[in-house]
Amino acid sequence: MIVGRRSRTRLATALALICAGLFPGATPRGEEPAAYTLHIASQPLGSALQEFARQTGVQIIFFSDLTDGQRAPPLEGRYTVEGALNALLADSMLAFRWVNAKTIEIRRLRQRTDRAN
Repeated sequence: MIVGRRSRTRLATALALICAGLFPGATPRGEEPAAYTLHIASQPLGSALQEFARQTGVQIIFFSDLTDGQRAPPLEGRYTVEGALNALLADSMLAFRWVNAKTIEIRRLRQRTDRAN
C-alpha cells in the first residue's frame, strides 16, 4: 500500500512538471502573472526586444530580418511579459509564442487565406 501511494505521488509530481512545461503562461489558480518594471526607450524593434530580454531575463529568439526597419514604442512602467510584448509588437505584423518557460519566439503573423467562392 505504501509503495502504491509513493508511486502515485511521484506520478502526480511528474505530470505537474510536464504540464508546467507545456503551458508556461499558465499560473496556479489565484496567482497573478509576474510583472516587471520596464524602462525601454523608443528604438529599433530588434534592439527593444533585446533590452526587454535583458530587463526580464526571458530569452527572445527571432531572425533579425523580421525586425529590420521597424521601430518600437517606449515602454515605461509595470508590465507582464505578454502585455509588454503586445505593446512592443503592436504595429509590426509580428507575433510571439512561448517555446518553453523562459524562451519566446518572435515570428510573422499568419495571414488568413480564406477565400470566398
